[in-house]
Amino acid sequence: MGYLGYKPADKPLTSADITDSIITSAKIVDATITNSDVASSIITGQTAETSIAGGDSILIYDDSASALRKMTRTNFVSGIGGNNTPAFYATRTSSNQSLSDNTWTKAQTQTELFDSDGCYDNATNYRFTPTTAGKYVFFANSQMSDNNSAYESNSKFYKNGSATTEQTYTYIPNTGVFSQMLVAVFDMNGTTDYVELFVKGDSTNTTPLYATGSNFGAFKLIGA
Repeated sequence: MGYLGYKPADKPLTSADITDSIITSAKIVDATITNSDVASSIITGQTAETSIAGGDSILIYDDSASALRKMTRTNFVSGIGGNNTPAFYATRTSSNQSLSDNTWTKAQTQTELFDSDGCYDNATNYRFTPTTAGKYVFFANSQMSDNNSAYESNSKFYKNGSATTEQTYTYIPNTGVFSQMLVAVFDMNGTTDYVELFVKGDSTNTTPLYATGSNFGAFKLIGA
């Protein structure tokens, strides 16, 4: 531009020289502002992170509004499904559990290998009472020892005290330790619903045993 008198000294513009909203997107040519022109502090997450807390924010693009949005990690994970928890896995240890012949008995699977939310009672009731509503996969492996006699083994899940899924296995004598698998899916309300494992042995001449190494577990289905 033309000027009279002395040429004014060069002076960089500052934020005080620019009125709010005076520079609009229409005045900026596409692709003229690059990463090098933007201070790294404008998005504090430019540096790669190796972990994120539940309350930290994630930047997402909202297609319906054509705008950037932020969402907490907790809400983001909840929206895409979540974790397979609460979950637990327990096993029978130390000694076999003696059963009354041909009588349904609650399996005392007492040693927890893990219990994500403390929902499995491994000392008194031997039941799983998850604190999050949803569908859960329950599984059990009931083992019996060879007692050299005709033998029938049964296992069954009880939900809220009522019998549900059952698995029967007929044992062939003199074949050593044998086991049977039981799998089921139950809707749990996340408050009062609970599931227990019951077993039954039918033996001709000895006491049935719920053997060491037997296990009982469950986990929540993601998004269910």
